[in-house]
Amino acid sequence: MVSYYEKLIQLFWLMRPLNSITAGIAVITATFLANSGNNSPFLINVYLGMGFAAFFTTAQAMVHNDIVDIEADKINYPSRALPSGKISPIEAKLFAFILFIFACIAGIYIDAYISINFPISLFWAFLNSILLDIYNKWIKRSGLIGNLIVAYVVWALFIYADIVINQRLTLLTQSIGLYAFFWNWGREIFKDIMDIEGDREFGLNTIPVRYGAKNGAYIGTFFIIIAIIWSIPIILLPNPIMIPILLISIDFIILYKSIQIIRKLENEYIYKSKRLFMRLMFLAVIIIGLSNLI
Repeated sequence: MVSYYEKLIQLFWLMRPLNSITAGIAVITATFLANSGNNSPFLINVYLGMGFAAFFTTAQAMVHNDIVDIEADKINYPSRALPSGKISPIEAKLFAFILFIFACIAGIYIDAYISINFPISLFWAFLNSILLDIYNKWIKRSGLIGNLIVAYVVWALFIYADIVINQRLTLLTQSIGLYAFFWNWGREIFKDIMDIEGDREFGLNTIPVRYGAKNGAYIGTFFIIIAIIWSIPIILLPNPIMIPILLISIDFIILYKSIQIIRKLENEYIYKSKRLFMRLMFLAVIIIGLSNLI
């Protein structure tokens, strides 16, 4: 019998809090950058509202992903909340629906506060939640296209910020968005290398399943290199010297770890590297936000 406290803890981890918090901070950073030339910047509650919309949208997708993957996770990750039975599928579906409602409420609040004609924030939260659910249910099996959709949803945070603020796409904001896009695309392929056994058994046609783990690692590293190229416009901005040094250091570590994944192809190493990548991306978002603040 699982206690209510334990269930709350498991539900918390179902949201992949680091991923969801990073999405929230990313959209706040993107909005801040997009709005940097505006003489009338938003109040803090608008930034927080946009951050919460991104957080709940991402968290809902994370929960739905585990619902769809429950059978494969019995092989790949048997200790997780759903395959271990600590959380039932019904409880997870209810939790995902609550997160979706919270994302929509945050979107409605933002649209009402900034008084725009089209409810872009509500539309964005609804569209990306549905898109991620469709991905989890059907497109995930398609491999490269499925990974692209996951990466796109991260880029969508920066597209959203530019459209809300500038009604167009700007080089700086989209450079950061594409940096995150290609970085996440590569990371998703590395993740699929770890899941190759369960994915093959359940018919998921991922890149490592289709072309092998080694080729998957090469493709993942290729996207990491493209991500690093998109970080160059950010690094070349007039910033305090420590900002580009930190970003270059993050790029170097991610590239080095990617090359090591090609050489080792060990699940434990990939798992540790994947977690490190997420932390480094979180740090990069913070650094970029601070650079603009400074």
